[in-house]
Parts: sequence; C-alpha cells; structure tokens
Amino acid sequence: MAKLTVGVVIFVILVDSISKQTLAISLSAADRRLYDDLKAGRGLYNNDDKVTVLNAKNFKSNVYGTKNAWIIEFYNSWCGFCHRFAPVWKSLAANIYEWKDVITVAAVDCANDDNNPLCREYEIMHYPMLKFFSANSKPDHMGVTVNKGKNVDEARSTLVEILEKEHIEGRGIGWPNIAPYRSSDIKNLWKLVPSSVKFIILIFEDTESFIGTEVILDLHHIDSIQVRSVLNQNEAVSKLMGVSTFPSLVVVERNMQTFSLSVSDESRESFRKAIRSFLQSRHISIPEEEPSTSPEETHNMEISDLLSIMAAEEEKKKQQGIKQMGDIVFQVDLEKAVAYSLQHEVSSFKLISGEAFTSLKDYLNVLVKYLPFSSRGVNVLSNLRNAVFSHANDIGGERVLEYLKKFDNGDSSVFSSHEWIGCKGSKPQYRGYPCGLWTLFHTLTVNAVLQNQQLDSLEVLNAMLGYITYFFGCQDCSKHFQEMAARSMHSEVNSPKESILWLWKAHNEANKRLSGDVSEDPEHIKIQFPSRTNCPTCRNNDDFWNIDEVLHHLKQMYGKSNISYIGISSDKRPQEYTLSNEESRFAEQFIANDGERKRLGWNFNFFDISLCVVLYAFSATILVLVCIKFVMRRRYRKKLYIHDILGKV
Repeated sequence: MAKLTVGVVIFVILVDSISKQTLAISLSAADRRLYDDLKAGRGLYNNDDKVTVLNAKNFKSNVYGTKNAWIIEFYNSWCGFCHRFAPVWKSLAANIYEWKDVITVAAVDCANDDNNPLCREYEIMHYPMLKFFSANSKPDHMGVTVNKGKNVDEARSTLVEILEKEHIEGRGIGWPNIAPYRSSDIKNLWKLVPSSVKFIILIFEDTESFIGTEVILDLHHIDSIQVRSVLNQNEAVSKLMGVSTFPSLVVVERNMQTFSLSVSDESRESFRKAIRSFLQSRHISIPEEEPSTSPEETHNMEISDLLSIMAAEEEKKKQQGIKQMGDIVFQVDLEKAVAYSLQHEVSSFKLISGEAFTSLKDYLNVLVKYLPFSSRGVNVLSNLRNAVFSHANDIGGERVLEYLKKFDNGDSSVFSSHEWIGCKGSKPQYRGYPCGLWTLFHTLTVNAVLQNQQLDSLEVLNAMLGYITYFFGCQDCSKHFQEMAARSMHSEVNSPKESILWLWKAHNEANKRLSGDVSEDPEHIKIQFPSRTNCPTCRNNDDFWNIDEVLHHLKQMYGKSNISYIGISSDKRPQEYTLSNEESRFAEQFIANDGERKRLGWNFNFFDISLCVVLYAFSATILVLVCIKFVMRRRYRKKLYIHDILGKV
C-alpha cells in the first residue's frame, strides 16, 4: 500500500509539472517577461535592463553596508516625465555596467503601495528624484540628491565627479585608483603594483576631462593592466613621455620602456578600443561582460499568469464597451484620484508647512464644497478638513494619513481599493492617476458653477494650482501646468464659467504636447476633446470650436447627474441613482468580477473557477482509476494447474 501511495504522489507531481510546463510553452517570450516583471513589481524596468529594482523589502539590506556605492532613481510609474527619463536611466545602467562593483544603478517605484512608506521616509517630493548613497553607508544616511542631467553623458559625468570626490575623501576602499598620478618621478608608477600587472597605461588629459576616470572604471577588471590618469598640470611626466597634446595614451612596461597608442578621436570609446586592440595584439585575454543581475528572482509561469493573460483580452473588450458609452465620469475614478492624492502624495511629506500647508487646506476645502460625493464621502472629507484645519501652522504627511484612516474605516469605507474604470490604461503604467486628477478638477470646476453662480471664479483653479505646485509628484508636469497658469489663468478667467473653459483649454494644450509621447497609452491616444463623435456640435463647419456648445458638453459630462456608479456596490450609491441602459449593459459584469476577485483573492471569474473544478474532477477520476488498477493487479493470483506441479507428461 505504501508503494501505491508513493506512486500516486509521484503521479500528481508529474501532472502538476507537465501542466505548468505546457502553460509556459504556450506563452510568448514577451508575455513571460511581462508577467515576471509584474510579479516582481518592477514597474518601468524589466529583466532585460541592467537597472537593479529595489523595494521596501530589499532596499536597506542591499544599499547599506556594501562596498559599492548606489545611485537610485525614485520614480512613479504613472509619471509622464518618468516614462521619458526611463530610457536615459536604462542607457546609463548599460553604459556603466562594468562599474557595478563601484556603483550600482537602481530604481524604486513609489507608485507601488508597498513602497509608499519607503518613499516618505526618504523624503521623495517629486519624480523622478535621484539619490546617491556612498559605499558602506550607515542606515541613518538618507542619501544625497543628485542632478538628473538631460542625457546619458551628463548623468555619467555627474557620477564621475561624485566618485572622484568620494575617492579623495577616503570612501570606497577597494575601488580602482581613480586619483590622477601627481608624482614627477615616473619610477613611482610601479610602486605597490601587483606582479600580475604587465603594463601601466597612462591617459594624459585636461583637468576638465573625465575620460581617464571613465576608462579606468571600464577596464579595471583586467588584471594584466593598470590604467592611470595624468593631468596636463603634471608637466614633468608629460615632458618625459613626450606628450604635448591632450588627451593622449601612453603604455609603460615593467622595464620602463614606453610607447604611444593612437586613438581615432577624443571619445571614451576610442580610448577603450585602442587599449583593447593593444591587449589583443599581446594575446592578453579580456574578460567578457557579465549578464545583468537583480535582487528580484524570476518567477516561473503559473496557472494564474495564464489566466491573467486571458483576462487581459476580456478587459480589452470591456474597455471598448466603455468607450462606446461616450464621455462619462465614473465615481470610482473620482474616489481613487482623491484617495491617491491623500494617501500617496500628501502623505509623502514629512512636514507640510507655509504655502504648501495653505494649499492643502484649499484643496480639502474645494473637495468638501464641490465634489459630488455621497453623504458618507462628504462626511469623511469634512472631518479630515476640520482635523487638518485644527493645526495652526503645519502638519506631518503621516498625520494626514492617520486622520484619513480614522475617519474612513469599516465596511462602508469610501476610499476602498477599486480599480480604475474610465481612467484605466491598457497597461499599469498608463493613464491612471494623472487622468483621474484631470477628471477630478474638471468635475470640481463644473459642479462649483452648477451649485453657485456667485462663487469666486478662481477658487477651484487656485486650489488646483496650489495642489499641483506643492504636491503633484511629476515634476515636469507640475512645471508645465504652472507655466500655463502664469501665462493665462488670471487674465482669461473673469467669471465662473470661464474657469471651466480655461481648464478645458489647458487640458487640450497638455494633450497636444504629450501626443505621441512615450507616456501616451497606445490604446487611448491623446486627442483634442471632445471628439466629433461624442460632441458633433462642438465644432463648426470650419473646424473651429463652438465655445457655447463646448461649455454645454462639459457641464453635461462632468455634472453630478452624469456621474456613473458602475463598479460601486448598490448599497453605496445614492438612493435616487438608477443605471442608464448603456450602464446596465456593463454594470453587472463590473460588480460581479470585482466582488469575486476581492472575495477569492485571485484574478479568477466564475468561468475560471468552473474550468479549474472540471480539470480537478477529471484529474481525480484518472487518479482513482489508476489506484483501482494497482489494487486489482495486486489481488490477482494466477490459478495453479496439475501440470504446473507434476510437469508435462
């Protein structure tokens, strides 16, 4: 019986293994990389990049107490500027990968909920933000903010300056010697040089050049050589070597014989190529570049990953259905935008004071006054506003988060974890919060006018400007909005309705600027809205805007009566609210899928569960039949005949 049990166990293991391998084979390489990256929480960087992905769990164990320094990008995967900067960061990581035992290029996605406390601790106020951590940093070191630069060359030059300073100040023990050779006696070159070194290669350069340090770091893994830089200020050595032009390349042998190497130009790559060609001519082996590594392990493909890919197709169909509904605002998106702004952006500040504190109060004030939330939602925001207003001069971001959790808790929580609907992108890094924030402020400007024609025409816009100036994480986006506001907001807005139109113009200006940008969702291209399809009367025959019709459309689109409660359970909708015919077509699917995923904790729907049950029943039946066969064979006994005993006659 024990053998039978072992056999069954082995059979189950084989079936499970074969099924997983079959699923893995059925997926393309791109799909596999995508889901490895998603499961690892890698954000904008994947396993093909040489960027080390850090998170709240592995950050401190990797960064502190290491022999190498770290340059870390804190970014946000929804930030447009971060999307544009990501190729630069990837290129930098690849460009200096041979320096990895000296400095490691890494990234942290602050959009990840799990990383939010980490980004608050390190005072990440905008994205992307670069921080440098010295070798052997202590846990109390918060890193030094570093200028990003405009391209890879600028970023690399900044790093070289930092590393040279680190070396001068005695940090980075074990690093290659990147200090210029300053002695006037050439014989001192070989002092304390390991016996494995056959050649010392001198790079003569100007004081403003970085070629020497860069090439030293590029080639420091080659044991047979030692590369040193010599500045043009060292006239004695320059004269002795016959160097009169900078930069130049000279090889020194152990017997003190010297000769020059020619380079095609003054670039770093030309110097690397000249040195490598020389080594090959002397039959000296050059180590090959090692593959990229990351603290994150690559996960094997599992059943849930295949189901996720299947669900993506279902989601795409769902989004097509939403588009057919026209210009509509979803309550889910408004709630998620407010929640993200408070839980992630405002809470990221250690201390909010001065104009930032005033802007926070203005923001909370317009939310309470004009956002068309349920009575429960208004009550939560009103309590939060009163709590913040009770502080005289400042408040900590974490304190704001504590207040929000205090007032919004239990089963009736307003800011529960819904998924984006109208603002959902085709991939996690697209749309989302930026779309939600635009939707939120359009809704505020429209409903402020609908509620009160006598209001201050700049009340909502000023609150929006203050929030974006001090709290919106995308630094580049914030800068552009501030420029638009400075250029026209106060001069063009003289009445409440003009605040609606100004924000519409500003949004279209941003859409025009970002059209075709790397941050644009290919499934949701940026247009000048409203489209002809959704508002045929908004454009005249000459294709110019009909402002009155645009205003009418915006009031309808963002007005309280047009807000859709798809995705919100019926007990949390306003009593007077009823679904339209278009909404009814999709509401049951949204609510059922959302509810089942939360209840089950998986991305399974009823079809997925049914399929799993059928497969399980089929597998169980096969196992039972196998067991029966084993048992019957053990019980079978061959009958004895007389000739078996006496032999054949």
